[in-house]
Amino acid sequence: MNNTHAFTKVILAAIGIFFSIRIISQMTMALGFLTTNPSLKSLGILIVSLSITGLGLAVVCYLFLYKREELAKKIVGQKEPAEPAAQIQWLPAAFRLICIFAGLHCLYAVSWRMIFKLGQYSFYNRPGMYTAKIVNMEDVLYWLIMLTASVYLLCGAPHFVRWQVKKTIEQCKEQQVEAE
Repeated sequence: MNNTHAFTKVILAAIGIFFSIRIISQMTMALGFLTTNPSLKSLGILIVSLSITGLGLAVVCYLFLYKREELAKKIVGQKEPAEPAAQIQWLPAAFRLICIFAGLHCLYAVSWRMIFKLGQYSFYNRPGMYTAKIVNMEDVLYWLIMLTASVYLLCGAPHFVRWQVKKTIEQCKEQQVEAE
């Protein structure tokens, strides 16, 4: 294992811990739905919310804490980086890690808003309350865009990373020429 692999494993563990804490806090918010409006419907929504967030927590812990070695190999690659001429080997790995973090953040934001909407539905759709339309087309469009973006980013955003690495190398060469 080289320094890039070790760095990647540390960052993946940090990402896993960060999102585990965020997901656990989201699980406590779902418990508030039941205490606000105790009913069979809110209990069902609580079970669905806890199932979704529990599954998300299990996946994050499994991938980023338990399987981080395999994930690091997929991000960085198998071979050792070459000598100083190829010191930019860490650049694609760093961009991929940033993309994975952004993808998890997008996925977290979407799941939080979906669970919040479920809670609103549970709260406002009880006897004697004004029945409001909780989900509109803007919400569905937001969810679709964010889910698509999060899946692409979780895959490491390969096209974006290649383009960004190429542009970064070009900018570094331009600055090197200007400095000389």
